[in-house]
Amino acid sequence: MEKLPIAVESFPRRIVPAGEIVFFEGQPGDTAYVILRGEVEVAAQGDSETRVVNRMKAGEIFGEIALLHPNGKRTATVVSRGGCELLVVDRHFFDEAMDKADPLLRYIIDLLCDRLVTLTGRVAHKGFGDEA
Repeated sequence: MEKLPIAVESFPRRIVPAGEIVFFEGQPGDTAYVILRGEVEVAAQGDSETRVVNRMKAGEIFGEIALLHPNGKRTATVVSRGGCELLVVDRHFFDEAMDKADPLLRYIIDLLCDRLVTLTGRVAHKGFGDEA
């Protein structure tokens, strides 16, 4: 895993057993998570079924969309695959970091967030590789 750009010692950790749900789509979100060990599966509700839209491993972050998006809701359900250890990044820390960001970078981050939310919805409705 690459070196994270934060001092991991100062953040709480969460151990999630295999098969346990980290959070549900639609819930309000006030934390993001960095995967320190293990993997998670990300699933979003489509028209008639829930579809896996991503699988993530150590070094990746998830849950950040709820901290970036105005409505603050989870855009997908995340489940631990085989057990994982997560670094917990709370809204306060996240907001402080974003407040220090250059306005142009903040604008680009907001734009990318909106695009990702739209793309996740398309994948949930159409599936991987289907035409949009």
